Amino acid sequence: MNGWVIYQGLAVAWYNYAVVVVLLPMGGLVFYKTVLEYKTIRMGNNQVRVDYLLGRRTRVYRLDQIVTWLENKVKTGKNSEYRELQVHFDDGRKISLGHKEYGEYGRMVEYLKQKAARKKGNAS
Repeated sequence: MNGWVIYQGLAVAWYNYAVVVVLLPMGGLVFYKTVLEYKTIRMGNNQVRVDYLLGRRTRVYRLDQIVTWLENKVKTGKNSEYRELQVHFDDGRKISLGHKEYGEYGRMVEYLKQKAARKKGNAS
């Protein structure tokens, strides 16, 4: 709405510019992170498969292409913690999985512990 007011040029107030300058980049970032980077991750058959929604791209990595993986744990309260799994591949790409966002998080960590235990990195 503020962009339309600025485009029309009718009684443009200073806050219309402020809203456009602040909210437009924030909205673009949220759109990018939620829609353009949406991905489905599957692990099994000695491979990690990453399917991207946009562009219908698929990347399939064998377990020997994993350079390192680690699980970060951050205590967020008295009785709660945030856990994140990071997997780094030999082509320089990485995927990050938070335990709140992925329902199969525990199974993915167990799969990597079984199949790629010696590639587990140390949290620094």
